[in-house]
Amino acid sequence: MGLEKVKQDILEKARKEADEILAAAAAEAKAVMRSAEKQVQEYEKALAEEEDKTAELMKRREVASAELELQKQMLTAKNELIESVFAQVKGKLRVRSDKSREADVKSLLKAASQEMDVAVVQCNSRDARFVESGKLKIAKNDALIGGIIAESPDGKLRVDYSYETLLGQVKAKVLSDVAKKLFGK
Repeated sequence: MGLEKVKQDILEKARKEADEILAAAAAEAKAVMRSAEKQVQEYEKALAEEEDKTAELMKRREVASAELELQKQMLTAKNELIESVFAQVKGKLRVRSDKSREADVKSLLKAASQEMDVAVVQCNSRDARFVESGKLKIAKNDALIGGIIAESPDGKLRVDYSYETLLGQVKAKVLSDVAKKLFGK
């Protein structure tokens, strides 16, 4: 499994999960909007009864403040939903099968070897057994959920192919696409 395949798998999983929660997110957004519209209408009706200029000015301020607060809440909810999608993907990466992890480690080692002379490989304890340790030093790093970090013999060069880094790269590339798919903007 090549690096591009790993990236494609992660990207496809993120998109599938985005599709699955799209309906729920849309319904939630509509409910929030209906509630907000109802609150704004009730507030406008109460203020319409006031003929005083001071009350009219106060109405404008309160409506603007409510709209701003609603926009802030919607933005927060959207960001939380996007983060949730990527957290779910990260969770699925954490529990990948040994067969998939072995293929990933070997593929990532091959990619790292094409970029530099690899002497040290950092990986988590679960993945360490998939590294052929003949000439490589294995440094266990259980902070990694998967993948590898390869280093040159002098330690000056490092290639980070950890699941976390790869997912971060995918997230940076597809964040706007995911947001558009989830929220239609």
